[in-house]
Amino acid sequence: MKDEHAVQRTKRFRKKLDEVLQEVKKAKRQSRERSLAVTKIQEGIMWLGMDLKALAGGESCYERGYDPGNATVEPTADGLGL
Repeated sequence: MKDEHAVQRTKRFRKKLDEVLQEVKKAKRQSRERSLAVTKIQEGIMWLGMDLKALAGGESCYERGYDPGNATVEPTADGLGL
């Protein structure tokens, strides 16, 4: 059984991280350090996505995501800007 509260909370974490990610990406100053920060924020969002999958009992939110014959790349399930 899914813990709906944990799912909602994790989605909120992902949304907040995506907001930070968009702010960092808009910054005028570009540097290796900022690029690394962007990568790490993206990784955090990805790992929280894996946590969502675990909370869902291992079910993916992408219906045909593991089908190699599917050429469609679906947007993120929670509408993140990544």
